[in-house]
Amino acid sequence: MNKTRVYLFTGFLESGKSSFIQDTLLEQGFGEDEKTLIIACEEGEVTFDIPALKKENASVEFIENEEDLNYETLLHLHQKYQPTQVMIEYNGMWDNTKFIDEICIDQWQVVQILTTISAETFDLYYNNMRGQFVYHITGSDLVIVNRCDENTKKYPIRGSIKSLNPMCQIVYENKNRQIEDLTVNDLPYNLNDDYIEVNDMDYGIFCMHIMENPQIYEDKTIKIKGKVIGRDKLIENGFVLGRQAMVCCSDDMQLLGLVCISKYAKDLIKDEWLVVDGTISLEYDESIQSNIPILHVDHLEGAKPLENEYVTFD
Repeated sequence: MNKTRVYLFTGFLESGKSSFIQDTLLEQGFGEDEKTLIIACEEGEVTFDIPALKKENASVEFIENEEDLNYETLLHLHQKYQPTQVMIEYNGMWDNTKFIDEICIDQWQVVQILTTISAETFDLYYNNMRGQFVYHITGSDLVIVNRCDENTKKYPIRGSIKSLNPMCQIVYENKNRQIEDLTVNDLPYNLNDDYIEVNDMDYGIFCMHIMENPQIYEDKTIKIKGKVIGRDKLIENGFVLGRQAMVCCSDDMQLLGLVCISKYAKDLIKDEWLVVDGTISLEYDESIQSNIPILHVDHLEGAKPLENEYVTFD
């Protein structure tokens, strides 16, 4: 028996979950030839257009209390509506892992988790409610950053999200709900320059961009500061220069590093801080079946450790 597909929408209140669900069904035709059940677990600034949704064979049920969202309730709704797909507007203060692990009925299967984030309130929630923010992002397949304008710093937002979930897809929408692409103008340095000096505060943004777009940096000269993580096991005279990105707390870190080649590699000490500059080349990595950037170091020197060595994306 084919299970009913469940799309779980996470995000804080007024982040655009209701609008995204409704637009997906009414404007993008996602409900065509489907019998859709929408379960709304919080009431935001946008209300569902019940008559319009009904024309698209979509029904809406409201569950306001967390204890009411349980196995028995979902089983009842399944028997009542017999949906072919379910869209759940999940309360931003509830633990979505609990829904997946404990609440979701056997007849349903979560096939995608989507998270909506308002660019206008990103800093507020990320800085003050990071624990809850982590729950939204870590399991998400798609993150929609909406309400972007000319002042939105997309790469810092992207870096923060990717530090929590490197595999998720990120989409940016402007205030007219049109998708916007990242441009070089969003970077804190000029990609037209052959020489790029990466400021300490821009380390995370640089690492994210060069790993995803290595071809752009080929033959460019880079100056950057980091600490010696260790020798590279495969590349002769290779070592990794890196810094740690704090995902949620000091016990939860992700390394952002750059492979370097220097004749002095064997003399370097683990955790030693360096400023290095050199030229980027590309080398094919069989393990990921893609090109990776390699920094061929022309000059290196010891450096004073940063007061806060952890990577940020702001």
